[in-house]
Amino acid sequence: MAPIWRLARQCRVSPSHLLKAAILMPLMVFFLVPLVWLLLKPFDTGQTFTWFENSSLYSGAGVLIAVAIGIPAGYGLATIEFVGRRPLLIGTMIAMLIPSNALALPLFLEANSLHMLGSPLAVILPYGLFPFGVYIAYLFYNTPSVHNLVAAARVDGCTEWQAFRRAVLSLSTPIVGLIVMLDFIASWTNYFLPWVMYAEFDITGRYPLSLGIAQQLFPGSTSGDFYQNIQLQLARPPSAEAVLLLLNAAPVICVLLISQRWISSEKLYRVFD
Repeated sequence: MAPIWRLARQCRVSPSHLLKAAILMPLMVFFLVPLVWLLLKPFDTGQTFTWFENSSLYSGAGVLIAVAIGIPAGYGLATIEFVGRRPLLIGTMIAMLIPSNALALPLFLEANSLHMLGSPLAVILPYGLFPFGVYIAYLFYNTPSVHNLVAAARVDGCTEWQAFRRAVLSLSTPIVGLIVMLDFIASWTNYFLPWVMYAEFDITGRYPLSLGIAQQLFPGSTSGDFYQNIQLQLARPPSAEAVLLLLNAAPVICVLLISQRWISSEKLYRVFD
């Protein structure tokens, strides 16, 4: 039997690659075996798929609104001179810097005044208002390449809408992917805003997945015992809770992988070249 290093030389595999494989393979098995065990272990789904559908609805609709508003708004701020442009840009930056949790109370009061508490719109609309998406779209379009392209389209007789739709929108795939990734992650992992909008009505059937998992991990003890309050009180077996956490992380990973292909496309380098 030939030595391993001689077989590796015949297969044109360097010893360093064999060493890396020897180190990474046990680690891969160590981390994958528990995941496979969790997926194969039966558990009571309960409201899990309802929560998953709610999260998909809230995050998907919020992302669509964020893209539909952020891309044209960023383009208008970057390429069109109008009265109030600078104050609007400053206001967008200020809104971008405010933590999302600090806006929960104003959004609650606004939803209450509009009689939207307990409605999915009370969660979807705040997810769609994404000032950071507007600002990064402004940075994307505020480049010499985009300005020259818009100027050439105007010389050819295109209106502002035609210049945006025909000349600029085809180059916007990277910024669309970036807005989708950031807004989806922020909305999918947010449980505080849905809790504020739904806690008064106790509508568990409209909870997103993150809020449903949080309610199972911390059911909210009213006891004054400090040690009892900080302990995890699982409504299901730990394996079922681990599956819920895995299910909650899977869409984020998929969106990251898909958005990465959009963000790293050649159109991004063409704009900033």
